[in-house]
Amino acid sequence: MSTSPGSVKKRKASDMADTESDPHRRLENPASPKTKSIMDHLPSELVNQILDHLIPILPEIGEPAPEAYDKLVREDPWYDYTRRRSALRNLCLVSHSFADLARPYLYHTIAITSEEVLVLLFRTITETPKYCGWTRSLSCHITLTNRRVVRKTKRCLNKLLPTWREGKGLAFVTGYLESLQMRLASTNPEDYYEMPQGIFGMTISALPSLETLLLQLPAIEDDRDYFELLSCLRITMSYFDTAEGEKCRRYLDILPEDIKTMIPDRVENKALTPFQHLTTLLLQGDPSVEDPTTLDGEDDLDGDPPEVFGVQIRHYHPMFELLPALTTLEVSTDDGLFTFLENEEDLTDIIAITRPTSSPLSHTKHVYLHSSVADPRNIGRLLRHAPDLETLYMLPRRVDSFHRIPPQDATQADHDCLDQALEKYGNKLKHLDLNWFDCQGSEASIGVGGRLSTLPQLKEVEKLCLQLVMLYGDLPAGETMMQQRPVVDLLPPNLVELTLEDWWWEGLDDFDTFYRWSDEQKEKHYAEKKEYRETVLDMFKALASVAGRNAKPGRHDENKMHRLKRVRFFIKTLPTWIPVEDKGNPCVEEMFKNVGELFEKAGVEFVFEVDQPLEMEEEMMQ
Repeated sequence: MSTSPGSVKKRKASDMADTESDPHRRLENPASPKTKSIMDHLPSELVNQILDHLIPILPEIGEPAPEAYDKLVREDPWYDYTRRRSALRNLCLVSHSFADLARPYLYHTIAITSEEVLVLLFRTITETPKYCGWTRSLSCHITLTNRRVVRKTKRCLNKLLPTWREGKGLAFVTGYLESLQMRLASTNPEDYYEMPQGIFGMTISALPSLETLLLQLPAIEDDRDYFELLSCLRITMSYFDTAEGEKCRRYLDILPEDIKTMIPDRVENKALTPFQHLTTLLLQGDPSVEDPTTLDGEDDLDGDPPEVFGVQIRHYHPMFELLPALTTLEVSTDDGLFTFLENEEDLTDIIAITRPTSSPLSHTKHVYLHSSVADPRNIGRLLRHAPDLETLYMLPRRVDSFHRIPPQDATQADHDCLDQALEKYGNKLKHLDLNWFDCQGSEASIGVGGRLSTLPQLKEVEKLCLQLVMLYGDLPAGETMMQQRPVVDLLPPNLVELTLEDWWWEGLDDFDTFYRWSDEQKEKHYAEKKEYRETVLDMFKALASVAGRNAKPGRHDENKMHRLKRVRFFIKTLPTWIPVEDKGNPCVEEMFKNVGELFEKAGVEFVFEVDQPLEMEEEMMQ
């Protein structure tokens, strides 16, 4: 692609701005001869060790893109990332030889935080494809189907296309660029609505060494799902002679003619096959969108709230199938439904005809769900789709009456309950962390009596975090926890770390209101819970007597709890454990002192933590 003489001035202005707004542009600004001679005499091994420490670290999943880099403060999650990239960019200006050392580190980790960065990165890929092999981590922090993002992307393309240099990129990437030029001339919004998805799809397809990908997805129905992106990824895979590529070829009859022409008859370079090294996929629900199902009072939206809030993971199974090395899936906000193999509706043709024939997460070993509304039954379905799972972590999102299961008989387990799924598909689990705010009326979705009775069979589990209610379930009237089986018989036998949360479904109302209680109400509640506190303390003492060095041989010469190293108790309902001051009652530290000593003698660390709700913190500050 040639550059017209009239674009020389635009090109010059663009190059001057590259060091600030475009970190992906080639940096050429050799330092003075004196500086060059000093820096070039440093051993390359030493330089590489220094550069290793400058690789940017992206913020944790769920963080929105920064609004202005120049206003970031040290506490901001993006502060460290921007400063490290700035340092690497400056090092590229020291000398040509130094730039050769620093540039791979500059491209190691890239964050797309605006429409301009999206287009500029695509420009770099088409102009200088040799840079593509350096990128290991890429994150996209814009929602590609948001209409504002679409409009801004089109404006950026109109502005930057005249500055494009002729490149020697991959054929399917440069072919897509020519297609973009034709679509930009259209006045029909539908003709360029998929542009951001296509640009991003071509970008990640051109990064053969990519290992970690963060993709920001729509969280509400107002923004479409990324069906165009999924289609784009399958199209680019058909460029390569792989098994997945051959499957894609039979779908080419539904593609536009201008897209078909981008796909050659034979593959020229199998070494550039994309997605073969991608092991970690982070799906981030748009953090700028507030959960409409949690609004109340004057914050209510007009009309009914949307039926779906959160990433609809099940719609993205075609992407999972293209990632043969995927081992870790992390989701910031999901809609709680994992029905990959069930009959799907409301899918576009490109997705409907690519329904998976096997489990889309069959090779995945680690799943982390943050702010999830998945009920126990759907967690069981997730286990079925990921039978090799080693880590299952779920942090619940509180949304009343959202995806709630109709009341069922708790004495009978649901045929699709979590307990049965753990028995069938949880044999490889090593880390299990589950909890919910409320499952009243839906205990059968957990197991008989709302209890996970399969836990003792999970011999690979080393780290467990669970609520007391899921160990003991619905206790019969008048029966206490200690009248059930000993706690050691309810847990996996080879635990190394155990966290138990002080939580029962019926305590939800107390949890919501206790920070407003009067001293009299707190005293009454504290007195009513005396027997319960004693029971919990006795439970931990009994566990300490058979844990660590105190472990006794069990059946078949197995030792239960002999590997236990750490026990943690998490208190959420404060008035149950913390008395009103100056009433002569022991403080919570005194209550657990003897428990801690018993665990210490057994060689096990014991800690307890108290969760103070945000409402109480705000009230205390007033």
